[in-house]
Amino acid sequence: MFDAHCHLTYPGLKEILDRVLPEAATVLTGIVTSAFPFDREKKEDFIDARIALELTQRYNGRVFVSLGLHPTQVVEMSDLEIQKYKEFIFENKDRIVAIGEIGLDRFWIKNEEEYKRSERVFLEMLEVAEKIGKPVVIHSRKAEEEAVEILSSYKLDEKVLMHSFTGNMTTARKALDMGFYFSVNLKVRDTKNMRKIAKGFPLEHILTETDSPFLGPDGGVNTPLGVQYVIEEIARLREVNFEEIDKITTENALIFYGLR
Repeated sequence: MFDAHCHLTYPGLKEILDRVLPEAATVLTGIVTSAFPFDREKKEDFIDARIALELTQRYNGRVFVSLGLHPTQVVEMSDLEIQKYKEFIFENKDRIVAIGEIGLDRFWIKNEEEYKRSERVFLEMLEVAEKIGKPVVIHSRKAEEEAVEILSSYKLDEKVLMHSFTGNMTTARKALDMGFYFSVNLKVRDTKNMRKIAKGFPLEHILTETDSPFLGPDGGVNTPLGVQYVIEEIARLREVNFEEIDKITTENALIFYGLR
């Protein structure tokens, strides 16, 4: 099993990490944690990202890091902080497997000026990914069509993961035609378009994720071990066994993140 996208150092999960991560890192083939620039509870010098990078050393070969700027954090940061964080990413480019999550968000960002600023930073982060040759993990909540249109202009060698995609199927098929991947989480239980992707898109373009600590299977705090429920749901939808889904989606993640 492979958890292709989670937030190990986010409040809710970080407090129980010493208890749950040793088991998860033993059971799962890999876990990719998407780090935020700073701890939501206290803003320090990229402390969240630094802690995530330390986890890759502690769980060498099982925990990996993606660094990026979530659109909702862009609006909380100054231009100088954003520039410093980009420099931090360049400094640690050999310690990360992807740029992400990055993208656009019209669900949380209602102010058009803030949205345009987040869009500008999205373009900057895509340029970072091009320069260091890393895949990108895309957040595109309620802005899927705009995100895919922007991505079509960049040379990312099809290494684009549409994280937790719930947009319309026309946009989803356009992204698939461009060779993009989709990561499925437990939204698949109650989101029609994610179910369509999980059931009908080529399995070679699907990864599994928890997005933990969010989307817990019982409504509580999720952990990377929750990825088993995602695999079970995909297997049920496609009417195949758990092992087949597990094998293919794990291999997809290893290839996507350059771990093969």
